[in-house]
Amino acid sequence: MVEPDKDTHADVLDAAKLGQEPSANYLERVQALDNLIRECIQISKAYEGIRSPTGRHFWASVLFTAMITRAVSLAIAAPHSPWAQKLIEHWDYATLTGIVRTILEVRIAFYYLCIDPCSADEWDCRWNVFNLHDCLSRKKLFEVSGTPEEAKKFDEQAEDLRNRLRANSFFVALQSGQKKNLLSGRTAFLYPLEEIAEKAGVDRQQFKFLYVLFSSHVHSLPMSFYRIGDERGRGLPTPAEEGYTCLCLSFALTLLIKSRDEMRKLFADLPKKKG
Repeated sequence: MVEPDKDTHADVLDAAKLGQEPSANYLERVQALDNLIRECIQISKAYEGIRSPTGRHFWASVLFTAMITRAVSLAIAAPHSPWAQKLIEHWDYATLTGIVRTILEVRIAFYYLCIDPCSADEWDCRWNVFNLHDCLSRKKLFEVSGTPEEAKKFDEQAEDLRNRLRANSFFVALQSGQKKNLLSGRTAFLYPLEEIAEKAGVDRQQFKFLYVLFSSHVHSLPMSFYRIGDERGRGLPTPAEEGYTCLCLSFALTLLIKSRDEMRKLFADLPKKKG
């Protein structure tokens, strides 16, 4: 059996010249994302190298940078973006949903750990719940990798973190069931994600809808590949691909704008980097 010749890049380029040009509405979103990312990078650089007066400030700088990094990946993957030179404009909103979901999750952590008002005891509780979740996640990683001796090294650290939580007055006041769940390290947050997202400015119903939609593509569930055909899923420009891509870009914009504004407010009284 003779295998057919592989398509050349010219063949791929010719096959991709299908469909209409993107709408003005879509191009406006691409431009808005481009402008916002560059603005966020400038803000991040302005506070670079400043000693963080609190844990909130330190983790705000870390998480804001993480959001920018993912937003750049989104801009690179988006068709007709100035962030990348491509052989073809590849339309694949399913991939964009995964990037935007990570931006949403980083946004939730940013608001929860750095912006949401709470007492010092509650912040310490939140922080040590994060640490315990991270510790036990790393332990599990070594367990499944077949290196149990490395996994055991995290046991002492995990118990120290549990003791810190047991000594925290906010943690002590929680219901016994919640305390048991938190000490197991199965969750990183004190509250449901939709509750934190709502406080962070995302409508609860919108959060639920988009999280289900995005997750179906992240995990390649049936909804992500059923009904693939002329309308979506082939990398070609279609109204459906453009519509879902617009949804991804628009939602990312709202998350970044809120974070940008909060970052400015949080660092407003700190001296900016000289030079």
